[in-house]
Amino acid sequence: MKLIVFNEKSGSHRVLPLRGLPIVAMLLVLGFAVGGLGLGIDQVINSDARAAQQLLNRLSGSLAAQHQTIQTLDRELTLNLEVSAARIARLESRLLRLDALGQRLSEYAALDDEAFDFTQPTGLGGPSSAGVEAAAGFEQMIEPTEAELKTRLALMGADLERRSDQLAVIERVLLRQQRIDDASLFGKPVAKGWVSSNYGMRTDPFSGKRTWHNGVDIAGKAGVDVVAIASGIVTFAGTKSGYGKMVEINHGGGVITRYGHHESLAVSAGDLVKKGQKIGGMGSSGRSTGPHVHYEIYKNKRSVDPSIYLHRLPRSRSG
Repeated sequence: MKLIVFNEKSGSHRVLPLRGLPIVAMLLVLGFAVGGLGLGIDQVINSDARAAQQLLNRLSGSLAAQHQTIQTLDRELTLNLEVSAARIARLESRLLRLDALGQRLSEYAALDDEAFDFTQPTGLGGPSSAGVEAAAGFEQMIEPTEAELKTRLALMGADLERRSDQLAVIERVLLRQQRIDDASLFGKPVAKGWVSSNYGMRTDPFSGKRTWHNGVDIAGKAGVDVVAIASGIVTFAGTKSGYGKMVEINHGGGVITRYGHHESLAVSAGDLVKKGQKIGGMGSSGRSTGPHVHYEIYKNKRSVDPSIYLHRLPRSRSG
């Protein structure tokens, strides 16, 4: 094999024998082949790298979008929790109001304290629904959804508000009745006793003459409790000529009551007393022949016959 080499300037040429050149040629060919293979591999690697970079970019965008979604859901969840917490707080305040109203109503209506103790939890119980369903062969109940819970919460709030308003109306009615009862003059100022002298003209037990008696005398056992016939303010508590130890109570509206001849006094001037509260003990102090209470009623500074109230009881609340 020969290799012909031309000289471009002179136009001459030389013939070179290729005895040792096949190896060189093979090496050159091999070098070109390896270079081409390297270029091909590099192109393949670059192509895969670009594809990987594109995939990475897509994944990064997807992660960013998911992160944004998670942040949005977190904000919505926080907002829902805050709204739910606010609703629960309002319901708790309404429940506290209902408990307070119930407690006051039980006091006004004189209900059994143990049966209607609003400071204690309500008695509830029974087997679990899962156990009952399993025993009856039913499937377990499905947990309520968030929408169902919101609906139930809203209905519960509306029901509590309605019941609270109803109880408030009942409370106002009972309070008004309570004030009427407290101001009522019906009944006796002692639990036990009998009328020993009526209102009006009578024979004076000391002089034997016909004189005016400005109240009624209720005789009984010494030391028996004398109570306020109605709520009011004590305007006098002490010794008064003819009355002995006396208590005077102003009930408002121009109404005043007096209780004389006490053995002892349980109140002082300026005290606020309730209907039925003890104000003293029956005695015989002052101008008296024995243990009794001299009871007087004044309306607009004019004396009234107490006997018209002694034997009449207040109207029943259920009447």
